[in-house]
Amino acid sequence: MATARKPAGDLTGRAAETLAAERDSEAKERAKSMSTATIVAESEKANTVVDLVEPPRPAVEEQPVVVEESDRVIRVNAELNDIVIGQGNYYTFEVGVQYRVPATVANHLEEKGLLWH
Repeated sequence: MATARKPAGDLTGRAAETLAAERDSEAKERAKSMSTATIVAESEKANTVVDLVEPPRPAVEEQPVVVEESDRVIRVNAELNDIVIGQGNYYTFEVGVQYRVPATVANHLEEKGLLWH
């Protein structure tokens, strides 16, 4: 951008010219560095192999699988007649008798405080 030269007494005009020249030179330097960055990015892209044979696997943190035991042996601490645990599951328990029950039944009775330890 060509501008007329400012008079010697116009300090503001001279400062503006100096700043404009510095801004133009900085813009040229940035343009050079951007073109260099583009060249580097394109060369990295050219050297990268994209594997389309095996699908990418998501980075998932593996956690141990906890398998609850399928049945447990329990003894109740109170007489329980025709109690329902789950839909359509009726149970009758007598004190002092050991029973093999599903873990869900044992957990339910444990929560209610009905198991003998």
